[in-house]
Amino acid sequence: MTSIATTRAALGRPFPGGPLRTAILAVAVVAVVAFAATGWFAVSWYRAAHDGSLSLGMDRDDVSRDAQRSMLTLNTLDYRRVQDGLTLWEQSAAGSLLTQLHANRDSYARAITDSAAITTARVLDAAVASLNEGAGTAQVLVGVDVTSQAEQGDPSCVHRRVRLDMIRVGDAWKVGTLTPVGDGYSEPGPCPPATSPR
Repeated sequence: MTSIATTRAALGRPFPGGPLRTAILAVAVVAVVAFAATGWFAVSWYRAAHDGSLSLGMDRDDVSRDAQRSMLTLNTLDYRRVQDGLTLWEQSAAGSLLTQLHANRDSYARAITDSAAITTARVLDAAVASLNEGAGTAQVLVGVDVTSQAEQGDPSCVHRRVRLDMIRVGDAWKVGTLTPVGDGYSEPGPCPPATSPR
C-alpha cells in the first residue's frame, strides 16, 4: 500500500503547505528551544541564589572586609585625639577584647599621650582561615604594616601578622581577640606605600 505522500510525489504534486509548512515548523522548533533555554536559566539562577555555597562565600567576604577594617582601626591612633581613637577601637571590638579595652582605657590613654606618637596602618593581605556561620565566629589572618611617628624622632615601620578571632555582632564582624603570628619586625623609616597593580 502506497502512502499519500508517495502517490502525490509520483503524480508530480507537491505535499500541501510546502515551503510555508517548513518555515512554520522551523519557527516552532526555535520557539520550543528558546522556551526550554529560558526555563533552564531560570532554574539555574534560582538554585544559585539559594545555594548555601553562595551564602558562605558572601559571609567570607563580609568577615574578611570587617577584619581588615578593624585591623586598620586598631593600629591607627593619634595621641592628640586619643579619646576619639580609643572609642573607635572599642567600636571594632567585642567579647574579651572589648572588656580589656574598657578596663584599661585610662591607662592606654596615658601611655599613648606620653608617647606623643601617631600611628598609621596599611593592610597587606588577609585570609579567612575558618568560618562557623552558625556560631557566628571566624578566624582571619591579616598582614599589616604600621608606621609610627613620634613627635620627637624618626618614623619607623613595623611589619606584623596577626590572627583575629572575629565575632558576629548584628550585621557586622568585630574582633574578639587578636594574637600575633610569628615574630614581627621593624625597620627605620616609614613603611613603603602601597604599590599600584600594573
